[in-house]
Amino acid sequence: MKQLQTEFMQVLMFADDTDVQPIILMPDYALYSTTIPRKGAGFESRFGHDCVRFPHERAFAGICLAIPGYSARRALFDHYVRTRADEERKEKRAAQKAAMEGFKQLLEEAKEDIDHNTDYQTFKKKWGHDLRFEALERKERESLLNERILPLKRVAEEKARAIRAAAASSFKCMLQEKADITTSSRWSKVKDSLRNDPRYKSVKHGDREIMFNEYISELKFAEEEAERVARAKQEEQEKLKERERALRKRKEREEQEVERVRSKARRKEAVETYQALLVETIKDPQASWTESKPKLEKDPQGRAANPYLDQSDLEKLFREHVKMLLERCVYEFRALLSDVITPEVAAQDTEDAKTATTSWSTAKRLLKADPRYAKMPRKERESLWRRHVEEMQRRQKKLAVDQEGGGRGGGGEKNSFLRNIKNFSDLSRRAHHLFALNLCGSVRTV
Repeated sequence: MKQLQTEFMQVLMFADDTDVQPIILMPDYALYSTTIPRKGAGFESRFGHDCVRFPHERAFAGICLAIPGYSARRALFDHYVRTRADEERKEKRAAQKAAMEGFKQLLEEAKEDIDHNTDYQTFKKKWGHDLRFEALERKERESLLNERILPLKRVAEEKARAIRAAAASSFKCMLQEKADITTSSRWSKVKDSLRNDPRYKSVKHGDREIMFNEYISELKFAEEEAERVARAKQEEQEKLKERERALRKRKEREEQEVERVRSKARRKEAVETYQALLVETIKDPQASWTESKPKLEKDPQGRAANPYLDQSDLEKLFREHVKMLLERCVYEFRALLSDVITPEVAAQDTEDAKTATTSWSTAKRLLKADPRYAKMPRKERESLWRRHVEEMQRRQKKLAVDQEGGGRGGGGEKNSFLRNIKNFSDLSRRAHHLFALNLCGSVRTV
């Protein structure tokens, strides 16, 4: 069976390699007939289509009839078609590869005639008769030719760009050398002065004005940038100066505040030391500033020559000290009057019918023994005595009126009178104290 299959395949191969014409077999062979591809049918042939019947040679017919069944013969036919199709594809790929290699070899041989300006029609006109050119389809030919031309175009473009860049750079250098070209220059007025320079001619006519305008734009941008940098620098300097001024002012305020606190403390200390000097030196309430000033200036500690106290401050503190001494003397003298000149003393008559309330000389004899009398200035003594007497008499009259209106019985009236006299003495003493304070301009509670 295997041998029959081999022989049948050989028959198919023979039929494929020969020019077999369609032949109708005899009726007695009709049941055993099969089909084989005619020459050139290839792997696209189908069993029963694009095929012819076996030739009537008995050798072929015998081999065909020896294979039993239609399906077996068809299976052998399909196997042959698949095998033949694979072989034809391999042959086509090999032929295509050989054609491409041949065309590449043609391109290599024609490289002297190929440059960046070569196109397909130019190349075909010169090399189209070559078999290697015709072996490929046009699409593949154009693709391979473009692969060869594209690097040449890139190189040419790079070279052209380099040439243009060099020309533009030299043209720009030429413009930079012209000191009379400024941001306000115009091409129509400048170009005549540049015509004789080779760098002017190295640039195309249409590019010269464009490059000139670009150079003017660069000058304007550089000028604006310089102005912007200058403004920014000036603003930064102004901000720095403003910060320095603010810092300086704040520092000055802090220093002034510190100095103010220090001066206040030193002035307070100067006032305290000067007041201590006044307490030590000035003890007379009638002392004058003119007479006391030289004495104060002789202080070995220099407390009267402090720079934090001027002459007006020294005089003011002196007068306040003298006023305080006078207030103290008045207060003590009023207390003395309250202690000595009482209603009981006022009721006592002397030989010359004078009392301590009617005669200053009589009252003076009673007061002179007390040290408080000597401390009080002489010109103020009598006036204070008279005011004390007037106040005491006014209170006695008021007390007498009150007793007449509410008194009952002799013994009761006497006891009430004595109590009133005692109360009047206490009230009179307190009144004298208050009067002394009012006289000096200061009210204190005794």
